[in-house]
Amino acid sequence: MTTPPPATPQPVPPGPLPAGNAAPSGTSPLSGPVVRLALRSLLGRARVLLLLALPVLLIALTLVQQRFAAMDGTATQNFLSTFGIGVVVPVVTLICTTTLISTEFDDGSIIQLLVKPISRVALVLSKALVILGAVVVFGVLPLGISAMVLHPGDGLPLAIVAGSAVSGVAYVGIFTALAVALRRSVVGALAYWLIWESTIAGLIGPTKWLSARSWGTSVLQAASDVTAEAAQPVPTAYAVLAALVVLAGGVLLAGRRIVSMTLSVD
Repeated sequence: MTTPPPATPQPVPPGPLPAGNAAPSGTSPLSGPVVRLALRSLLGRARVLLLLALPVLLIALTLVQQRFAAMDGTATQNFLSTFGIGVVVPVVTLICTTTLISTEFDDGSIIQLLVKPISRVALVLSKALVILGAVVVFGVLPLGISAMVLHPGDGLPLAIVAGSAVSGVAYVGIFTALAVALRRSVVGALAYWLIWESTIAGLIGPTKWLSARSWGTSVLQAASDVTAEAAQPVPTAYAVLAALVVLAGGVLLAGRRIVSMTLSVD
């Protein structure tokens, strides 16, 4: 009796990716395997050193400020708002997004996930929530610690945590969408941050309504007793709602963009 030869695996032909844009009924919108792979990728690469460098630098600057400069509540809040919400949060988000999304598209490893029957929105949402978790750990919490060291009163620690978290939510949505939509996504995200958030939104008043940094600053000012009576860039409720809408919109746009992609064979 002749044994039939083993079947030869067939290469994936070029063409539209499997739809995978609807999870089975009753299943979770998240993908456990994607979350685990994302955590392993984020914490197992050299980029984790960059993530650690930012909070270390923040704490070091905090200790220097405490040792050599007496800062009142207003000065502390301005420092944490400018350096924390303005720099630490977006940079941490950019590093994580580059690691988990942009790099996988560049080296082609994303194909291993795209050919599996995983909802595209679940795929993006799982990665986005891992990114958001990293932003909280490496950005938001260190800012709260800095506030406790410099000025523990006036509700400032909780206020900076709330404000930076709102900005982080918005940045995750924005950078996730850019990472999938743009070929040179890192350049696009840097341009957005430096030109729009750091320049235009600080010079032209109406643009604050469309600024992740302004949303976080508004929540910070509203939650802190230091500047509770000061004029906020935008209303607090709008800031929180806008950040959530941007996160959801960024995930949905990225998911729909992935559905329309095609496989290429080199």
